[in-house]
Amino acid sequence: MTNKQKEKISVLRQAGTSYKEIAEQLDLSVNTVKSYCQRHELQTYVKVRNSLRLCMQCHAEIPQTPKRKAKKFCCDKCRQLWWTAHSNLIHCISLVNHTCPVCGKTFQAYKSKHRIYCSRTCYGKSKEVTHE
Repeated sequence: MTNKQKEKISVLRQAGTSYKEIAEQLDLSVNTVKSYCQRHELQTYVKVRNSLRLCMQCHAEIPQTPKRKAKKFCCDKCRQLWWTAHSNLIHCISLVNHTCPVCGKTFQAYKSKHRIYCSRTCYGKSKEVTHE
């Protein structure tokens, strides 16, 4: 690797360019670029750029914790609202049709031998003691 390539890698990394893009521009191996950047502590520029992320629901900035999975939502309320609005994205492969023994209503739930009732109300009704 030439000194000119090394300088170009530093400039591109400071601009937030990925290892792959740098490797393609300079006709180098991705691993060569990556190891050079890690040895010279150039990988931090992209981390700084990604340290703030916007909430998927309200678009507020979310500060990210280093070495943790990136947060997508600023709070539980936003997360619940977004998934309620985008319920079609939930993978429903494991949903099974059940019939409630109390009210006879058909409902969908995840496959489980413990899921019998459609709601807590029906569960409570099934436990009621009837005095005759």
